[in-house]
Amino acid sequence: MKTFTNKALSGIAVILFMVNLDTSIVIVGLPTLVKTLHTTFAAAQWMVLSYLLAVTALIAGAGRLGDIFGKKKLYLGGIALFTLASLLCGIVGNAVLLILFRAIQGIGAAFCLSLSFAIASDLVPKEKLGKTMGILTTMIPLGIAAGPTFGGILIATLGWQSMFLINVPLGIAAYWLVTRSVPFIQPGSRTKIDWAGMLLLAAFLTCYCLGMTFMEDHGWEHPAVPILFIGAVIGLLIFVRYESRVQHPFLQLQIFRNPLFSASLSASFLVYVVIITTVVLLPFYLAKACHYPPMQVGLIMSFGPLITALLSVYAGKLADQHGARRLMLYGVLLMVIGCLCMSTITPAQGLFGFLWRMAIIQLGLTFFQTPNNTAVMEVALPEQRGLLSGLLSLSRTTGHITGTAVMGAVFALLVHYAGHKDMIEADGAAITYGINHIFLVAALLSAFAAALIGMVIYRQKRKLAVTTAL
Repeated sequence: MKTFTNKALSGIAVILFMVNLDTSIVIVGLPTLVKTLHTTFAAAQWMVLSYLLAVTALIAGAGRLGDIFGKKKLYLGGIALFTLASLLCGIVGNAVLLILFRAIQGIGAAFCLSLSFAIASDLVPKEKLGKTMGILTTMIPLGIAAGPTFGGILIATLGWQSMFLINVPLGIAAYWLVTRSVPFIQPGSRTKIDWAGMLLLAAFLTCYCLGMTFMEDHGWEHPAVPILFIGAVIGLLIFVRYESRVQHPFLQLQIFRNPLFSASLSASFLVYVVIITTVVLLPFYLAKACHYPPMQVGLIMSFGPLITALLSVYAGKLADQHGARRLMLYGVLLMVIGCLCMSTITPAQGLFGFLWRMAIIQLGLTFFQTPNNTAVMEVALPEQRGLLSGLLSLSRTTGHITGTAVMGAVFALLVHYAGHKDMIEADGAAITYGINHIFLVAALLSAFAAALIGMVIYRQKRKLAVTTAL
């Protein structure tokens, strides 16, 4: 039985690595795709955006469908769709078709991401859940961090098509492992599927993500930005009203009354806003203020994900031994300290001064991320695991998208305040000023996340004290 479980977890780990790899691997290949496919850079960006939009819009719905129809069946369907779309991406020579097949890849990835943690929760006993979450969580930063490096190597040696074709053998191997080793678990009683609710949520998320993306690229002056945000607000209000009235809602809003679940999702969103700030903005500092060449910038930026990958399993074991909630709080408090330290960085402090600050932030992420996944899956009922796993992944993707747009816009304003209208032309002093102050904002966001987790711990302690007294 243990051998079958290990094979199943290996297949899930391969899938998580693969779908996260594809969120970043294409970025490094955009200049090559523009040249080879004779298209514009704006069109090429949709090769990244179409994938992210499909994942974000469908990930919660995919998890819920897994709960209804059976997680293994839809998980295998997601792997197959992702692998087939990867093959099609690698053999087309047309930009429009490549954007289409990337969106189909994203649909497959939505099922893979939303159901991975849910299936793992079905396979292992509760006392080993933290360690399992640690192993699988490791695959997320590894995949994202490896994307640009793998993409660069593959393009240089085998051509741009290999960025997609590499997924085919990996997908086949993962499909085989999951087919052979994941048992079929009979889903709960079939309920009427709330297709309208799923579509409303997808519409809201699409408007929100597009609005954030357009704001990042064009600023508030782009006419589509306010229209998309108004559409997102209206979509969210209609979704909440509809789900509170329909007989069999796709998303039972009562689950948000669980303070641990709501705090975990909210804290996760804030944490990933902060983390994407380090990923997107710190390369500017290293290149423009410290004058490192691109290759060195890439190597330096891989330091943080490496820490997370190495320590995630250990964080999971600690969550099993000491409880996930307290470890989550310590992790976010470490992030607050790391962000405050990063707000004092200057080029004169050298590489070591940068790395120890980055290490504190990433250590905080590690001791938040794995316990947070564990805490959410611990409270999930078997018939809700797909949905809650999907919502957990959704908090991560929306945090990334929001952080990229909002923190990027705030950083640009700070650089402008320091005397430069254009970030590309800004000098090292202006970039350093922007980084110092944006990490004060990041520290504030991390502190708010810590307060949310701390409130839940306090309430549970108080509730336990009252119960014991009675």
